[in-house]
Amino acid sequence: MTSEVEQSAAQAVVPLGRIERLSDGYVLAFDRQFDYPRSYIWNLLTDPGKVRLWLGELTGEWELGKEYSLDLGGGASTGTVLQLNPPTSLQITWDDALGLESILEWRVLESDGGALLQLRARSETADFLTEGAAGWQQILSVLDDVAAGREPVQAENWAALRDAYAEEFGVSNTMGWVETYDGVPMVHFDRRLNSTLELVKDALTADPEQQPMVEQAEADFTADGGTTRVTVRHVVEDPAEAPALMARWHAHLDAVAVSVDGDQPHTSMRKLHALEDFYRATVTGSAG
Repeated sequence: MTSEVEQSAAQAVVPLGRIERLSDGYVLAFDRQFDYPRSYIWNLLTDPGKVRLWLGELTGEWELGKEYSLDLGGGASTGTVLQLNPPTSLQITWDDALGLESILEWRVLESDGGALLQLRARSETADFLTEGAAGWQQILSVLDDVAAGREPVQAENWAALRDAYAEEFGVSNTMGWVETYDGVPMVHFDRRLNSTLELVKDALTADPEQQPMVEQAEADFTADGGTTRVTVRHVVEDPAEAPALMARWHAHLDAVAVSVDGDQPHTSMRKLHALEDFYRATVTGSAG
């Protein structure tokens, strides 16, 4: 079976968005030019029947100051409509199953005889930023097809896009995944940490409660200037236990990142359970 890493390397992809650092977080930015009137693009953003074709099933409509729910077909988002200024801007909060919140703003501007669609997603942390960048690029590709009246086709490899954003903008991937080498399923994490290799190694092994799990895994460290890339591979003995193992490694690597920043990490059971539910929903038999 071909691993996700090998699939990523086999397909050349190009990030079409930007990840920008702000004083208080990050912003993910996309700009798409359409050869259609602004009112047409606005309708695609706001008509629930059109939104369903490229984003998800919207409960009701976007209403200023009101909460919304969006079924993404395998996931869900909820939030509040912060701004609604037809036919120019729509701003919403975007809350996911892990309790992470970002602010999304869509702007539709007249440009070159058509419309310029701008998407800005603002977040206080870099958590899931490369994954989100890859996901939004795919979603906007579907929007391109819907706007043109074509049947949506997903040609871009999400994993390759995620890795391309990480490389181009120097931001760490957050999620782990399950890959298979020589018939053996393994949990795999790649994290970039803004610290020295020695400090990252020490932080990875400092917690005695995590020591048994760490000793069972293979961890590789690569220094790159002032950052360190840590790659973790952990054999999955029972596919049913993969989500719990991924949740534990995810939380531990989050704690390592907090530790090397000089703060005291605290991992809650609530977060662990949320991560386990998240990975249970995203691991789709790749460990089998």
